[in-house]
Amino acid sequence: MAVDLTASMGIRGLKESLKSINKVDKKLRLEIGRDIKRIGEQTVVAAIMELVPPGAPMSGMEHRKRTGWYNSKNKGIKVKTNTRGARKRNITKGARYETLAVITVQTTGGALAMMDMAGKRSSAGEGPKARPNFVPLLNERLGRSPSRFMWAGGKDAIPDFQRQLKPTIDRAIYRSNQELIKVR
Repeated sequence: MAVDLTASMGIRGLKESLKSINKVDKKLRLEIGRDIKRIGEQTVVAAIMELVPPGAPMSGMEHRKRTGWYNSKNKGIKVKTNTRGARKRNITKGARYETLAVITVQTTGGALAMMDMAGKRSSAGEGPKARPNFVPLLNERLGRSPSRFMWAGGKDAIPDFQRQLKPTIDRAIYRSNQELIKVR
């Protein structure tokens, strides 16, 4: 009697690899997540923080309240990993896929987000509460248009981030593929 055993081997992406590692070895998954976060903070977040001014860019932001520049929560930038799949509500609305980043870098505070993206919308100077001088003055003082910090600093650090992250990703994909090879 002949037994037919077949094994297939495939290379998965980072998102699938992280999911399969989490099923097998949660400690390794946490270690890889910490490595991604550490490398992201050393490269991308450091490049972004070089562009962020040390003081309030405008006098109206010199306070410690929710939108104030000196609120410690407002200058936080976080690196996160996301292995979530597409939302069902988007699939039911006709979307065939949903683009989700595995690694994201985002700001956690209102002041930094506001200074980063102010003026992006085309009708920013209209309406009863609009401040027509806000965006031009911000562009003059910071020397950049939207996105002033996050994208401007992050895009230059992406190649260095990818280069430093390659061994960690290779380790995650290798470990995931080892699980695929096992005959169950």
